[in-house]
Amino acid sequence: MNYFQLIITNISIFLFTYLMFKKFNLFIDNTTFSIHKKIGNENNSPIVMGGIYIFLILLVNFSVNSLESNLIFFLILILGLMSDKNILTNTKLRFFFQIFLILSLVLINNLKIDDLRIIFLNELLDNYFVNILFTTFCLVVLINGSNFIDGLNGLLSGYYIMIIGSIIFISNYNFEINFFDKNFIEIIFFSLLIFLIPNLFGKVYLGDGGSYLISTIVGYYLIKFYFINNNISPYYISLLLWYPAFENLFSLLRRVITKKDISNPDNRHLHQIIFIYFKKRSLFLKRNLNSISSAIILLLNLPGFVLANFYYDKSLILGIVLISNLVMYCLIYYKMSKYLKLIN
Repeated sequence: MNYFQLIITNISIFLFTYLMFKKFNLFIDNTTFSIHKKIGNENNSPIVMGGIYIFLILLVNFSVNSLESNLIFFLILILGLMSDKNILTNTKLRFFFQIFLILSLVLINNLKIDDLRIIFLNELLDNYFVNILFTTFCLVVLINGSNFIDGLNGLLSGYYIMIIGSIIFISNYNFEINFFDKNFIEIIFFSLLIFLIPNLFGKVYLGDGGSYLISTIVGYYLIKFYFINNNISPYYISLLLWYPAFENLFSLLRRVITKKDISNPDNRHLHQIIFIYFKKRSLFLKRNLNSISSAIILLLNLPGFVLANFYYDKSLILGIVLISNLVMYCLIYYKMSKYLKLIN
């Protein structure tokens, strides 16, 4: 299937899914329930269809993954949809199912992260059980961090477009890189690209189902991609995934320090603070601040992605860029929180 056919197919599936959900009033998001998703969308009723749309794309295009992997992707989607519909509201139970499903995915596919370019860490990862636990931990952190950043229009879908676009870029322009499952990753790329436009206008959301599914698929692919291409630095993958992962870890640390219940959602994630900050400060841009805030965060991440793609095999440079991103995140968070008087 060429790109034109792929785009037409994906658009057709999107329109079919959107119109069916709209007609039968399916998965209309209750933004009053989730403080993550209601920012800037209080008057909208977006359709939470991202997960089902992406899974239909995979079915129609005959995903090349194993039957077992596709089953786990489906169960991850179901888990997210149950969260979207407020059927499974117990955070701890949902977290348990996440760990079980991701651990199953790791074991079935023998996924492992075995080289961090640091000798003593590599020695730890040589232990089979340590490696399994570490790989599972990384994917679970990515899933929940990705779900956190789904609160602004186009932020999560735009970020994963940048991730997949980076993989496509370095694979097409570096012949020593093995670009395996090319059709699979390009299908995901175009499905997100088509989803992005209505997502930017708050008409559709990825939702928990979509954020769980896309982060699992991309995390799964990137681990395999790195394992096959040992010439790529592990910090290249870290730079692609740092933002949602660090959002999760930073949020956990912040709640522990402030003695807040880590299982309860709040509205103090970086993307939410940036939106509130510009809403208070903006004199001219009163409309679409939700999408504008997303664009600002994506632009802040863009230099790191550019450097990662040009120095994908240089661990020292990538490590410095990664640390710079973490420092930038903390500084922006501190400055804006202080202005909004959110620091306890």
